[in-house]
Amino acid sequence: MSNLYEIVFIVKPDALEETLKGIIQKAVTTIEGLKGSVVNVDEWGKRKLAYPIQRYHEGYYALISFSGDASLPKGIERMLKLNENCLRFQTVRQQKVQKTPASKDAEKTVEAKNV
Repeated sequence: MSNLYEIVFIVKPDALEETLKGIIQKAVTTIEGLKGSVVNVDEWGKRKLAYPIQRYHEGYYALISFSGDASLPKGIERMLKLNENCLRFQTVRQQKVQKTPASKDAEKTVEAKNV
């Protein structure tokens, strides 16, 4: 069974642009190598951190959405943990939303209120 995941990671702000692209490409390659599929890659760019991490006050953020089996996130996390330019990462499994007749009616009500 295939699960949907998202991983957000922060790269040091003084890393070169090609280093950032290399980390993203290596994460995508790792996902595909572990028989997963990449849904979306989104680079958020340089942002201020909520608190200093390793004396850095800014970092490059990137988000990768992917699907695969339950062992897939461990492989990507291991790759990011071994990379010295990666400050932090977090993986989240997405919940599958099943639409029921009641939820469809609620959506219509919300749409009507927004109009």
